[in-house]
Amino acid sequence: MEDDTVISREKDHSFNEDYCKWCYADGQFVYQSMNELLDFLVDHMSNNQFTPEQVRAYFSEQLPKLKHWN
Repeated sequence: MEDDTVISREKDHSFNEDYCKWCYADGQFVYQSMNELLDFLVDHMSNNQFTPEQVRAYFSEQLPKLKHWN
C-alpha cells in the first residue's frame, strides 16, 4: 500500500504496511473470521455493476491469499 491514509497502525501508532486500516487497527484485526469480513464486503461492495454473489465469489478467492488468512 502506498497511501499512508489507508495503512493500518500498531498500538504505538507505527505503520503496519501489511494491512489496511479497515482490517487491522490499533494492533489487532477488526474481523475475527473470513466469513465476517466477507459479509462486510458483500454489504459494502455490492452495487449495480457487481451483485452480492459476484462480490462474495471474488473475495472468497482473494482473501485466502492475504497474509492474515494463511
